[in-house]
Amino acid sequence: MENWVGMVLLGVLGFVLGFALNHGSICTVIATRELVSEKRPARFIALVECAVWAALVYAILETPPFMHQGWSPLGYLIPAAVLFGLGTYVNGACVFGSVGHFGNGEIDFGFAFLGIFAVVYVESLLGLIPNQPPISASLPLGPGLLALGLLAILALRLGLSFRSESNILRLTLSMGATGIAFTNLAVFAPGFSVTASVGSIVSIPVAGAVILGCMFGGSLVSARFLNRRFMLKWPTIGAIVRRVLGGMLMGIGALLIPGGNDTLLMIGFPMGAWQAALAYVLFVATLAVLIAKFGSMARSWSRHRVGSSAVCGRSPSIRRRQYDRRGLNEPG
Repeated sequence: MENWVGMVLLGVLGFVLGFALNHGSICTVIATRELVSEKRPARFIALVECAVWAALVYAILETPPFMHQGWSPLGYLIPAAVLFGLGTYVNGACVFGSVGHFGNGEIDFGFAFLGIFAVVYVESLLGLIPNQPPISASLPLGPGLLALGLLAILALRLGLSFRSESNILRLTLSMGATGIAFTNLAVFAPGFSVTASVGSIVSIPVAGAVILGCMFGGSLVSARFLNRRFMLKWPTIGAIVRRVLGGMLMGIGALLIPGGNDTLLMIGFPMGAWQAALAYVLFVATLAVLIAKFGSMARSWSRHRVGSSAVCGRSPSIRRRQYDRRGLNEPG
């Protein structure tokens, strides 16, 4: 009975997490592109806001952040962070963003998780990466200071995006829901991350499948809720190859750090780990350099109000057909 209740709880939390990721277009690639190409830092600040939400939940629950494997030495961590940044650029989305894109009917982003799974599965068979001892660290700040910091970050983001963002409340609620759901999953399923949920299908098939399935289900329901419709976009061979390759690069980077951008933000930052800060800065810097050099098609799909018939002068259906004809990915 207790196992059944626990699975239901994991499923509900996974669903909320997936819903929030799609609802707010939460993705480091989108945030970095807006920062580099449009000089708009608000969405990037929102990612830090999400990490503070996570820290606040840890503080309220009086549970320290926990990782099954500790941080790798710098000789592994630095190239791994660069590799993870390269993987997110090739894929066109981070692990958070891939869940969100999948909910929009862009099923090719599901192949990124297939690439991550392949890397995790091969490593589990061969044991190529030396295991580090598990770590846990108390929060450097108490709930009172974290709450004040959260209010300050909210005020800063709202001030920067008041005139340029039409869905401020949606992003705020989505970041809060992501931080709360993710942290509760990490508490009830120690060591959880979106990347680890893929790998956990190897070690704990039932729990990993429940979390991952409900997370994707929540993203799908969110897209249906926002758009009042569901448009399935069949992937091309080129898109599948790109997502699998990006997923494999992300998977290798996440194994070596260890952890993807979700682990760095939602576990590493709350515990005040300098390794998490260094890896995240290197990951984002790599992504920023690639975007500045080669550009990026990543766009927020939740910036504009639901029901708007035109964005930048074209309807979503017309834009989709135009990008399809050109062989490009439609902006998020």
